[in-house]
Amino acid sequence: MPATVKNARLPSVPRYEFGAAIGSGGMGTVYRALDRTTKGLVAIKVLRTKISENHSVHQRLFQEFRAATQLEHPNIVRALDIGIDGSISYLVYELVEGANLGDRIVAAGKVSEAEAVRVITQVAQALHYAHLHQVVHRDIKPDNILVLPDGRAKLTDFGLAKDYNNDLDLTSHASALGTPNFMAPEQFGNAKAADARCDVYALGATLYNAVTGKLPFHAKFPLAILARKEKETLSARSVVPELSERVDAAIRSALHVDPDQRPQSCLEFFKLLTTRSKFETDVPDLSTLQYKKTAGPSDRRGCIRHALDMGTCGVIDTSATGTGNPESEEMWPLVVRDVSTSGLGVLLARRFEPGTELTIEFLTGESDVSRLEVRVVRIEPEKAGHWIHGCAFKNNLSDDELEDLIKFA
Repeated sequence: MPATVKNARLPSVPRYEFGAAIGSGGMGTVYRALDRTTKGLVAIKVLRTKISENHSVHQRLFQEFRAATQLEHPNIVRALDIGIDGSISYLVYELVEGANLGDRIVAAGKVSEAEAVRVITQVAQALHYAHLHQVVHRDIKPDNILVLPDGRAKLTDFGLAKDYNNDLDLTSHASALGTPNFMAPEQFGNAKAADARCDVYALGATLYNAVTGKLPFHAKFPLAILARKEKETLSARSVVPELSERVDAAIRSALHVDPDQRPQSCLEFFKLLTTRSKFETDVPDLSTLQYKKTAGPSDRRGCIRHALDMGTCGVIDTSATGTGNPESEEMWPLVVRDVSTSGLGVLLARRFEPGTELTIEFLTGESDVSRLEVRVVRIEPEKAGHWIHGCAFKNNLSDDELEDLIKFA
């Protein structure tokens, strides 16, 4: 058990057999435990203060449970149960066998660009999903991101979340909530008004910490940190020159002091990190592309696939008429795995049924977006709650159109 872990008085709950403490935060300690009912292992957060000592902290725990139980996403740790034993409150989560990103950075220093982007884009997808469900996390930082041995990332600790569906109004005006190095400047003065752009800021700060190994805007006191945020512009490339311009630009954009100048959603931030323009200077020569043959009779596209492996988004029209307008469009982060003249293979953290019509976006210039209409024709489960969707184009591509598209590879 790490020396920094503070023990809590354990509740007496017949269902759970408590084991070792595995972590602690400002108000609670997390224990590994056995669920005697399911015979499975779980993680239980136990508050160290009694209800009589700080009633609002216990209310926050119940708000955390309500927020987390709304969010069924493969990159969010699931909340399972909550209870009170006398004056002790506890919250049961699924047990994630992985270290948090913060501990990894402290122990090993900076994370490689590829791994950092892989982790942060998973968290961006989780946050995009949470924001669609009217939940703002408000405490994104490396310590709240768990990374499993296979590279999967899971977001945890919704203790400071703003839940617009069931908010208990526990945040007063002119109060600050969050972790100073990572929270948005506007969150220092009024955490009650925090919106999705605060999570975008914190995610950008987390990515900076991951790729540089250094705390963003480091100072001894919160007000000194805020002053640096308001006056300075961070460049990750000044610390790590080999970092790509795309990642550095995405970080700088997310850390803009003016929330109106940041990516306005985690989906936009996801796209900044992953979407490639065919006009980028680092596009490889077409002759270097690796071609994939068809998988066999089960491959309904029946033609050569070209590896693409790029992030963008899929748009679905939720209107009853199907006519489509910005208000009725849902946009979901996805990774295009491969492309052929007749369709695409895409990886999504949600399942669309066969027959669903999607529009896939591609950046064709500095700000110009091209959209291709597809229909889901088959689904295959992927690890960690993601699905591979085989999609057919509404109109097959010509060879020239295909060659133009694979310039993104």
